[in-house]
Amino acid sequence: MTAANTSRLTIILLIDALGWEIVREHDFCEALLPCSGPLDTILGYSSAAIPSLLSGTPPSVHGAWAMYRYAPETSPFKFLRRVPRLPHPLEWRLRALTRWITEKRKTIKGYYDLYEIPLDVLGYFDVAHHGDPYVPGGFGEETFFDRLAKENVPFKVWTYRTPEPKNLEALRNSIDSPNRVLFLYTAELDALMHRVGTVHGAVAEKLRSYEKWVRTLLDAASSAGRDTTFFLFSDHGMTDVKTVVDLKSEVRKWGYRMGRDFMAFYDSTMARFWCDPKITDDLVKKLDGSGWGRVLAAAELEALGCRFADDSYGEVIFLCAPGYLIVPSYMGKEPVAAMHGYHPQDPSSRGCFFSNDSSRRLPESILDLKDLLVTHVLETR
Repeated sequence: MTAANTSRLTIILLIDALGWEIVREHDFCEALLPCSGPLDTILGYSSAAIPSLLSGTPPSVHGAWAMYRYAPETSPFKFLRRVPRLPHPLEWRLRALTRWITEKRKTIKGYYDLYEIPLDVLGYFDVAHHGDPYVPGGFGEETFFDRLAKENVPFKVWTYRTPEPKNLEALRNSIDSPNRVLFLYTAELDALMHRVGTVHGAVAEKLRSYEKWVRTLLDAASSAGRDTTFFLFSDHGMTDVKTVVDLKSEVRKWGYRMGRDFMAFYDSTMARFWCDPKITDDLVKKLDGSGWGRVLAAAELEALGCRFADDSYGEVIFLCAPGYLIVPSYMGKEPVAAMHGYHPQDPSSRGCFFSNDSSRRLPESILDLKDLLVTHVLETR
């Protein structure tokens, strides 16, 4: 029998898409982690929120915003421009082959997907960031994990690469290890709400399972004699979809032609355009008049930390109103029940923060989390 590990322990659980509005509806973790509050997020998806959360900097600083950026000269998928339109079965075989080749080259270390991006369009784009923010030295901007490594704090990380039950059990089994920090990121709730929405009974059941795991982990840490601080938070919230809009078809009806007048990337809640200057003003006017959302001005993008001097993420950026969804988009041809990536000021976009540590001021934004976690870990070692 080994001696108990009595060192201080920090457990961090990052649950993708666990919004403040959702946790309030279910009185989530009130007794277990009584120090709680909403977290402002940033504009964009997890491809922007996770790096922002881990680095404490906005996308305009760390460089990762949407999953794909316009890169006609350097796109690793440039060869696809020469491929003619193919029947669907052949196109999907080529898509799978493209993914296989990319994986073999190992040039992209972080999460990405080809989704439903037309292959000839993909040839003009590149994955926004090729690094892995969960690995020290893997991102560029200093992250929480870089700081732990620099300070020689032993830690262990589990992410989307392995199933949630396996990760949770591995974390439980690591409580008596020499690690001082145990960090787990899970995206299963996010995937569930995309399928069923935010008010489905399966969501309540999922939240109860997370509460059970928090209790299990706290009890296991106590039994191991470890003084444990628990942090649970999310990167953004989730919004139920009310209206789907075929923006791609609408733009064609306006008389604009892809590749001639503009290049576009249709995300699920954003459309990003690179235009011939002759059509820019008219396109902006029509987008703003659609009733589906609005074009974000440069000053607002600057204030949101999402303005890029090279316009690689878009010259004209249209953002859907909350509850609106672009279908079909490059993310999918069918609607989902709930989505994120709306304006950060919308209440349903806010993430959440929970802890059993009442000694610190609650963070207000996901950008506050890195400093809070680093300070806690260094002060309690």
